[in-house]
Amino acid sequence: MPEKYRRPHTHERVQAVARMKREQQAQREALDAVRRFNATVSAGGRAWSWPTVAAALVSRHHWLVVACDSCGTVADMDLRVKSRDPDASVRIALRDVRCPRCNGYGRPRLVALAPQPSI
Repeated sequence: MPEKYRRPHTHERVQAVARMKREQQAQREALDAVRRFNATVSAGGRAWSWPTVAAALVSRHHWLVVACDSCGTVADMDLRVKSRDPDASVRIALRDVRCPRCNGYGRPRLVALAPQPSI
């Protein structure tokens, strides 16, 4: 016999609302960290702190814009493709980048974190 629909109790709704508020706060903080990083890097400054993989995924800025220092080629890399430690910095993803033009002899440099690939 199918179970009867049961309306959630008040405490379950309160818990759901509290969980949604925590998730929204985490997303705002992650977005602030990513925007601060992008502003520093685009101004030519030195990045003293790198956002984590989790911050990039939560803020929905999961595309790494990577430039090759030797030939100037710019490529996009999606952080969602390969599973990585969420507490690691996004810099760890640069290990997987090889420039297609100069066959990986150039040094990859992270230019920005983007919500979508550049076309």
